[in-house]
Amino acid sequence: MKLIKLLSALLFCLSTLAVSAQNYTPKVSRDSVAALKLRLDILKTSVKLHELMLAEAEQEADIEKQEAKVRELKGLEKTTSEESSKLSDAVKDGKESDVKKADKMSRKAANTSKSLDNAVERLQKQMDRVEETRGKIRTEENKLAARTLLIRFAEN
Repeated sequence: MKLIKLLSALLFCLSTLAVSAQNYTPKVSRDSVAALKLRLDILKTSVKLHELMLAEAEQEADIEKQEAKVRELKGLEKTTSEESSKLSDAVKDGKESDVKKADKMSRKAANTSKSLDNAVERLQKQMDRVEETRGKIRTEENKLAARTLLIRFAEN
């Protein structure tokens, strides 16, 4: 009899233990969850903003390299066109009889001019990319300014 009472009391305790183990009491309120999600969104936006700023800096470095290339090509184009012009004038005046050399020089000047045009076009495209990136940066900064944290967490 005592054994049955003891077993039934033990069974009752175990059954209530299983029921109480299924109850969940949250340690964070719903308001806190919303504030944490907002904080996470702010952090993600901030990371994206910094990545865009890094990309902008890399693109600006590329622009500087391309500008140096354009300056170099402009100088080369000027010298080759002057040489071609002088050689062409010399052939016309009869001072120089090598027509092939003059033709070769004029082709070199034309190729240099074409290379310069291509370099300027690439530079302009790169500048357009930088402006596009700057627009994205402004958009992300506006998003970040709009999402301000209204709740401050107090440290315990």
